[in-house]
Amino acid sequence: MYITHAILVLFLALRKADGAACNSCVNSKSVPSSYAVKTYHDSSEFVENPHRGFVDQLITHSSHHSALTMSKLDGMRHDKGITMALRTFVIDTFVTSSISDDYLNKIRHDLDTLMSAGFTTALRFCYIFSQRHSHPLGDAKKDIVLHHISQLKPIFQKYKGVITSIQAGFIGAWGEWHTTEYFGSPEWNTAGHDPVTGLMPQAYRDRKDILMALLHAAPKSIQIQLRYPAQKMHMMGSTPATFQGVQRGDDNARTGHHNDCFLSSEHDVGTYHNTAVEYPYLAKDTRYTIIGGETCSVANNHRSECPTALKEMAMFHWTYLNEGFDRDVYSLWKHQGCYNDVHRRLGYRLSIAKAILPKSVHVGDDLCFHLEFTNHGFAAPVKHFNLHLILASTSGSSHHYAAQVTGVDVRDWQPGYTHTVASSVHVHAPEGHYKVLVSLSDPVLGDRADYNVLLATTGVPLYTQGLNDLGHTVTVSGQHASSSGCPGLYSWKPPAAGHYSRLFKG
Repeated sequence: MYITHAILVLFLALRKADGAACNSCVNSKSVPSSYAVKTYHDSSEFVENPHRGFVDQLITHSSHHSALTMSKLDGMRHDKGITMALRTFVIDTFVTSSISDDYLNKIRHDLDTLMSAGFTTALRFCYIFSQRHSHPLGDAKKDIVLHHISQLKPIFQKYKGVITSIQAGFIGAWGEWHTTEYFGSPEWNTAGHDPVTGLMPQAYRDRKDILMALLHAAPKSIQIQLRYPAQKMHMMGSTPATFQGVQRGDDNARTGHHNDCFLSSEHDVGTYHNTAVEYPYLAKDTRYTIIGGETCSVANNHRSECPTALKEMAMFHWTYLNEGFDRDVYSLWKHQGCYNDVHRRLGYRLSIAKAILPKSVHVGDDLCFHLEFTNHGFAAPVKHFNLHLILASTSGSSHHYAAQVTGVDVRDWQPGYTHTVASSVHVHAPEGHYKVLVSLSDPVLGDRADYNVLLATTGVPLYTQGLNDLGHTVTVSGQHASSSGCPGLYSWKPPAAGHYSRLFKG
């Protein structure tokens, strides 16, 4: 059952704008006849939304680079409903040197291609995509890694709308922070080692330097993912991230997780050292930090099966999962019947349950509204989206008027709750009849429909437009000259229509 965060705000009457403040509408026990109450039904459709879902890991080596193509990405969308990638750059020709300008341009080209295809991506950089059992182990020295991060910083900044997260990478086999030449290995027989991981203090200092360099190179909106929860706890402390930390953009709240052997053994093949400590920490930390990754084999103790998979994806708030690995696990989920549920619920799955809206409003008045959203996904959105209330003319013109609703941060829209938005906007629009729409737009790429959130609600999404139609018409008439402290409607240009339906047929 869903628990509401706030007392339902009901409407006594349309509030006249009478001063600089933007006050809430007056509470009442019933909705007056001048307002309409709209209720909605959740959809079971596979809605394609940014920064979430199944991903394909797309690996390329600088020694034999394979550029991304639109046809490749369009095929992923068409065949599997995938609109997020895990782009992995194995920079194996730059282990001892700078990344060349030519290869930096190839990285930019790939990110441009992802943007043109309406994709988002997690990124990983590493020097070897295998595990060696003799020296040299294939990764780079610390000064080289730091230099490469500084070279990549302008790319991270420019493409912050496309990038969902950056895996810490760089260190060791597959960039997974083990089997490393230069960043320490467990030294269980040496005094001073960490009792949980076996790493020496210098190894942790060097690893934290890499983490901090990535945090400082990436925009505040992008999280860095670590492979092992115990290493984050060692470097950042054992206090889980908080919503206040998310809003500040502090380092703890920007350091997330990736688990690349999810559900594959009792401790996920070394991911966990002490589940009694790490599970409670991770369950709290991932309310506000991203977790993604992959499975790596079917466990021999039923751990890979649907009941545990659904339980732990909800408990740890999973945002993305590599659909390409391990296929035996996904075959098991399809057989047991939870694969489609996972497909729908990875990351956020926002819908609208109720709207209370006026039937008419005067020009110059404040339009009061009450919206109730739910989240049936595994996680809150890891990126911020701007919420706009939009009036779209029904007169045959393409005129839209919108106001950004302040005080709304969807990164706190946790699953299992009703998220109430009760606010007002000041009406500056010509007289006429208007459909009421809602948009949840990416702050950087919101002018592209593919980077606007579609609600998983029957009859609401305008798929190629990236907007959501609340199924209500409001009449704007007359004139009431007054000042207001509420956000004002302004002439608004809708996002450029997408080329894709954004509805996977399964």
